[in-house]
Amino acid sequence: MDPVFSKIIDETSPAGSTRKRQELIKKIEALTGRKLAVYTASMSHPMSGIMGLDTPFFEDCMRVCEGPKGDLMINSPGGDPNAAEKMLKMCRFRFPEEFNVIVPNYAKSAATMLALGADRIFMGYLSELGPVDPQVPVPLPTGQTQLVPARAYIRGLEEIRDRIARGEPSTVFVPVLAQIRPEMIAFCKDAIEFSKDFLRRWLPNGVLKGSKIEPATVIEALVEGERYKSHGQVIDYTEARSLLSDRVEVIDPKSELWNLVWELYLRSVNHLNSVPDGAKLFETGSSSTTLNIQVMPARPQPRPPSQPPAQPPTQPPSPTQPPT
Repeated sequence: MDPVFSKIIDETSPAGSTRKRQELIKKIEALTGRKLAVYTASMSHPMSGIMGLDTPFFEDCMRVCEGPKGDLMINSPGGDPNAAEKMLKMCRFRFPEEFNVIVPNYAKSAATMLALGADRIFMGYLSELGPVDPQVPVPLPTGQTQLVPARAYIRGLEEIRDRIARGEPSTVFVPVLAQIRPEMIAFCKDAIEFSKDFLRRWLPNGVLKGSKIEPATVIEALVEGERYKSHGQVIDYTEARSLLSDRVEVIDPKSELWNLVWELYLRSVNHLNSVPDGAKLFETGSSSTTLNIQVMPARPQPRPPSQPPAQPPTQPPSPTQPPT
């Protein structure tokens, strides 16, 4: 018999932890009959979003597990939709016959966009997708930026326009309008149009393939903000299935598949939390890459040197009176 203590130490070591996750990946592949790639983002890391920097690591992951059919298990808050589309194209290239997405917990925003381009989306009872209305960085007076829904930015301007048209004095809105840069308006409109165009291009050959649901219906719900008011709103498997089609499938929470997926997810998150600056994990049954990103704190702006208080000019001496 093998000693128990040494087994525990081996499983909790970095190498043992990686080996255990890869064993789980192989078990999932045996159940599904498809290859599996895993992309996990650390939600506690400030650089957790999908970005162009992910591409070489994702490619290295995909080339190891390519096959006619494959799944991507993804947990991500979203990120750059352009990078997400590139990842989607890579998955479609590596898994030409069938490409599916497995969502263990959440795939929001740009990660939802990636999932919509898959043949099927597998979700657990607690999994969630989200709206894909774009968020844009808006400068703050402090010099920092804040992510704001592009449609909220545009609708705010439309509200001001309507109030002026109803007779409110335009001078009231001058301080607000003075802070708005014209290029931001164009940027917001372009971002919204990109999201719509993405869904128009990918939905017919993705989760809506063979469905009677029109892409325009999904676009109105996920981009326009009429159905989902908040960017972070939860779209669970029931909602996703009614909105998209029966290509959204729920994994039985009592099944062996769900237990393996959930354990793999927890082990992946635990790994990222245990390594310094762990941002992303790219993994297959035979490869593992952790992307560590160190974020330097912003340097405080130097204060201008203090100036001594201005002294009043010295009074000139009184002129000497000439002798009389």
